[in-house]
Amino acid sequence: MSKTFTLRGSILAMSLLAASGFAAAADEAPNSPPPGNHAQHRHFDPVTHTQRNLDNLAKKLNLKDEQKTAWQAYADGAISRAKESTVKMQEFHSHKGEMRADADTATRLDRMSQAMRERADKLQKVAQDTRAFEGVLSPEQKTIFDLYWKAQFHQRMGHRPLA
Repeated sequence: MSKTFTLRGSILAMSLLAASGFAAAADEAPNSPPPGNHAQHRHFDPVTHTQRNLDNLAKKLNLKDEQKTAWQAYADGAISRAKESTVKMQEFHSHKGEMRADADTATRLDRMSQAMRERADKLQKVAQDTRAFEGVLSPEQKTIFDLYWKAQFHQRMGHRPLA
């Protein structure tokens, strides 16, 4: 009798738990992104993302007054690059099919080559800005700065956060 009672109780508990899970999922469904490839990235805002990262990093660095000018220059550069990314994303989405429709292979390769050069130039600028900002940091702050961005890169690559 006790085994039957335990089995029935377990089945009832699992049924209630499953029903509550389905109800919670149904409540959140209107707020969730539509299904499909990369649906979670559809509403990504580079400026908001960059500002959040900069705010978090500024808190961790505990900047001194004499470092704030260099920080502001670094942050302004990062925000302006994020704004450029937003514009490029909007352009890409508005001309998505047009660019590939009639282009031959050589034209596509030329576009890819140009895009790679632009990304390399942008990365060079980021490195220069970063080097200038790191020049005003203490050794402890440099370590925090490096660990913070290493963790951010690690997460973007699809890994779990570093401990």
